[in-house]
Amino acid sequence: VDELIVQIRADTRQLQKGLATVQGSMAALDKRTNTSILSFKRLGGVLAAVGIGAIGANVVSTAAKFETLEASLRAITGSAEAAGASFDVIRAFTAGTTFQLENVSSAFTTLLNAGITPTTDVLQDFGNVAAAFGKDITQISQAAFNATTGEMEMLKQFNVVMKVEGDKFKATFNGVTQEVDRNGEAIAEYIRGISKANFPTAIE
Repeated sequence: VDELIVQIRADTRQLQKGLATVQGSMAALDKRTNTSILSFKRLGGVLAAVGIGAIGANVVSTAAKFETLEASLRAITGSAEAAGASFDVIRAFTAGTTFQLENVSSAFTTLLNAGITPTTDVLQDFGNVAAAFGKDITQISQAAFNATTGEMEMLKQFNVVMKVEGDKFKATFNGVTQEVDRNGEAIAEYIRGISKANFPTAIE
């Protein structure tokens, strides 16, 4: 404990020296000019001095990701208006979960490609299933998409066993088997039924 206290005091002295240097530089700058531009530069120097200059880079990076996501949605939905509405759904849903915006966007587009309309309610139900099994929403969305192509393996991660029987699927969850039509919307309704009956509050 004594060694730790000595180290903390030493580090504190170093910090005080660093702050004194910054304050000295600021005072010298004030003597040279009072223009707003240089005052802004001084602020940037202070931010860099205390180690939070990376915030700016993070803001730029986030903005770039938003633009990329919106561009992708425009390409998929076919219009800026539809992309904007889709992005509003994604942001509203993401705000109430621990899922990342990029992952929710990926799940949204995956569901669209599977012929499933990804409303807020659909995302909520899919998210609850994902959360109940400790998975990300991208995984349950991809599992649903794969099922539309006849690939059922990924659904087993969610305790769902689905097999093709004629023009239907036979889907089993927790020992209960039922028929499901072979299309995206029917698969989505089946997964949502599991969610509502078993995991209605898993995200919370």
